[in-house]
Amino acid sequence: MNKLFHRSLLVVALGLVGVGCTPMSQLAKAKSAQSSLDGVTQVENLQYINGLQSPEDLVQIPNTKWLIASGMANNSGLHLIDGESKISQRWIAPKASLPSEQYPDSQPQPLPDEMQAHGISLREIGQGKSLLYVVNHNGKDNNITRETIEIFEVDASRAKPALTWLGNVRMPNDFAANSVVSGAGGSIYATVMMHPQYTLADMFAGKITGAVYRWTPKTRQFEKLQGSEFTGNNGIELSKDGQFIYVAHMKNISKLTNTNPTKIVATATLDYGVFDNLHWVDDKLITAGSRTESCGNSMTYDCLKDYHITTINPDNLATNAIFKGKYTQDFSGVSTVLPVGKTYYLGSFYRNKMAYFETK
Repeated sequence: MNKLFHRSLLVVALGLVGVGCTPMSQLAKAKSAQSSLDGVTQVENLQYINGLQSPEDLVQIPNTKWLIASGMANNSGLHLIDGESKISQRWIAPKASLPSEQYPDSQPQPLPDEMQAHGISLREIGQGKSLLYVVNHNGKDNNITRETIEIFEVDASRAKPALTWLGNVRMPNDFAANSVVSGAGGSIYATVMMHPQYTLADMFAGKITGAVYRWTPKTRQFEKLQGSEFTGNNGIELSKDGQFIYVAHMKNISKLTNTNPTKIVATATLDYGVFDNLHWVDDKLITAGSRTESCGNSMTYDCLKDYHITTINPDNLATNAIFKGKYTQDFSGVSTVLPVGKTYYLGSFYRNKMAYFETK
């Protein structure tokens, strides 16, 4: 594993469990959140889907039984899960002869055993097809340092979805991205949790370490959105009209204008946990992350093992905790949640499985 990515993984792991927080003095229009998980439904009897190393993020292929999981480790990459049988398999795109003309500056297609998939995002394009955006660490040769956003086409018009590699966009200065989302017209937005000039000590101290970057087909390069700098930028989503960007950063979530420079419209803070990956579920955003009630003034792995599942109102960022769960020896490191009907799927940034539970 190259040194840059080894360092990035350490930062990601620490960031996911909330080791830093942006000072409230640097936030605009902070909103009060639930101060307690008292009365919130306790998750019991987790079940597991095995054989997925570090399934950090999860999405559903629209209008199908199929789920996609990222795999943030060598020999993991992408996974396709049958939501009915609960069987998973590695999902490898055939070798493409050339990248799509939409991505003329693409690096070579990632080798399946080298690709390390982090955050993922889907955008429907019609006729049963979607575009899959994947944060990828390395992926070509273990001696080559490379950080890219990989783009695939997902064709769900057949019995089993097909995956086609379209190309990639390289992160500026090989910054390690964390999460990704796409906008109209082919734009791509990615969070960077920690720029290389900062240390873990800086992050522990709550200094500004990350930012949001935007790529467009016109510029063909990532540009930092000025004003999007926070401590440990993590999950990201766009409003459904594309006018706003939602960014998770440790115990905070901010709503930003989709402009450069950007402006903070609102910020909410969790008293009981950290925000991680963000995704839409119906008309709300949803996140899952570590709980912090027992941490006191300092955060360690010992106090960050339990997890919460929380929805967020996209208008005013009001939060609503809907489930809470306890650490077990079988499953921990919860980094994302995917509701499908009455089933809730959980990802983990370091376990070799994903989990799920059923609701009544």
